Amino acid sequence: MVSHMIKGAVSRVFRSFFRPQKLRLQVEWLTHTDERVLELLADGQEKPPSTLAHELNRSEEYIADRCRQLALNGLLERIERAGDRDVGYRISEFGERYLDGDVTADELSIEEGD
Repeated sequence: MVSHMIKGAVSRVFRSFFRPQKLRLQVEWLTHTDERVLELLADGQEKPPSTLAHELNRSEEYIADRCRQLALNGLLERIERAGDRDVGYRISEFGERYLDGDVTADELSIEEGD
């Protein structure tokens, strides 16, 4: 069982390092930091904004805001646990498609949160 879990984790990491680079759609609201957040989560792991902020050398407040925007637009999934104040995020299938260059302009909504 453990061997199977390790193989799955290694496979996800390997795929994220060797993801074929396609031209990604650029939209006004999507920042370079947003793309970096998506790339950091491309391995399928769930991470809180505090961890992402540390890895990107950005403020936690800024990264938390960007994660909310990415989730609002369907590129990330917000993960909440009962009794846990730290919210986590993971990449959605739509986010993976975006990283692969398989998203059209019509598919990206322009939802702006408060």
